[in-house]
Amino acid sequence: MDERSRQRQFEEQFLRQLQSRAKAVLRRGIPADRFELETVPDGIDAVRATLTRLGRPERDLLETLPGTRAQQFRFKRRVFGPFYATVARVRAQVLAPIEILLAGDTPGPIGREQVLDALAHYALLPQRERPTGVVFASATGFTAEARALVHRGEQPALVLLGGRADGGWDIELSDAVRRGGWAKLFELESQDEQLKRVLHHLEQNAAQLESRGVSVAELAEALGLPAGRTEALVRQACRHDSRLLTVVHEGTIHICRSPLAQEGDTMSVWSRIRKLLRMKPTAAERVRELTAQRVKLEQDRHELDQRLGALEKDERETVEQGAAAKTDVEKKQLAGKLVRTRRELRRVQAQATVLTQQIDIIGTHIHHQTLAEQGKRVALPKAEELTKEAAEAEQVIAELAANADLAASIEVGAQTPLMAEEEAAILEEFKQAASQRTTAAEPTKAAPERAAAKEPPAAAPADKSKARPEMT
Repeated sequence: MDERSRQRQFEEQFLRQLQSRAKAVLRRGIPADRFELETVPDGIDAVRATLTRLGRPERDLLETLPGTRAQQFRFKRRVFGPFYATVARVRAQVLAPIEILLAGDTPGPIGREQVLDALAHYALLPQRERPTGVVFASATGFTAEARALVHRGEQPALVLLGGRADGGWDIELSDAVRRGGWAKLFELESQDEQLKRVLHHLEQNAAQLESRGVSVAELAEALGLPAGRTEALVRQACRHDSRLLTVVHEGTIHICRSPLAQEGDTMSVWSRIRKLLRMKPTAAERVRELTAQRVKLEQDRHELDQRLGALEKDERETVEQGAAAKTDVEKKQLAGKLVRTRRELRRVQAQATVLTQQIDIIGTHIHHQTLAEQGKRVALPKAEELTKEAAEAEQVIAELAANADLAASIEVGAQTPLMAEEEAAILEEFKQAASQRTTAAEPTKAAPERAAAKEPPAAAPADKSKARPEMT
């Protein structure tokens, strides 16, 4: 799919989701009872003007470009009986980099100038037709300068929605829009779609997920969602996949994955009773506890690895500075610094070694318990049963083969002797007809040859020069 088709698909998706969201939040999320959808020429006029400026006003080209569609949502609220009053006029449009698309280059985020040009169009409209809110969307997002226009506090209120590579949305709203209750209108992504994005990001970081875990803060930054919303999605993901669990380490929530899935509800009443009675935990519970311990150790080792990296960098820089030093005083100072750095480096390396050994031990224990529990969960037959069933199967195959051979040897045909004689007579008749056809074809083929052989040779033409005129 080329970039034009992708952006046209994005435009269709944006307008469809915004319309569905407007229906969903009526009387619940926004102060309106109904809305009327109108098609406005803002988009197609802007794209046509750009093509005219570039000297390419082809109609066929206009139909292949994104940004030609624009809609106005006229939100109304009941005031008395069948009468409604308009509370907001919101125009929605996709901004596309037309010049870059025509050149075939890779487009970047929409800049401040293009947003201002689109807003300038509404200043030319009559006062009663001017929108109270404008929503601009872009498949490639917006620059920081363009997003800053949202918070300038001018009318109409501006909302920017940038598409993300993972299918989400980067929403830029002003505080006035949030206070007015209209923020829910622009939450185009459903909870299920957000959960899918969470699971997708976790799968993309599978190695980190199964070692030191992924913190909620890192996941929220990758998703472009608030930390509170991300934490709720993480809890939902843990209920969706029983192998996922959360670990709190130094006040930070990390999500990790256990190699063994928990059977049944991890927070069931029976599980709580078992913990209160201090009964022996199940294999899955032991594996989850060991996984939580390993995640905490992995986090500690990750912090030590960062310290090791910084100390090793200081060591390299100090050695380079010492090699480039020109005076003995400078070399002595650098030598003392290098001694301290290497001493601290050995200590941190020793701590990292201890943590690595502990992680290896716990990882081996988790591996063995996982293998043992997986072997128990699948009921396999014993050796005696396998041998007995193999002997029975072999006997059945032998009897079946013997019966098949016997059936082939004693098969009785349905043809009678009289039918066989009649078929033989018909075959003989076929042979006679074929021989007669061959004999009839041979004289026809030989006739032209015999005629050519009997024809006398043509007489030579007389020499007219030697002929004399006849005397009268």
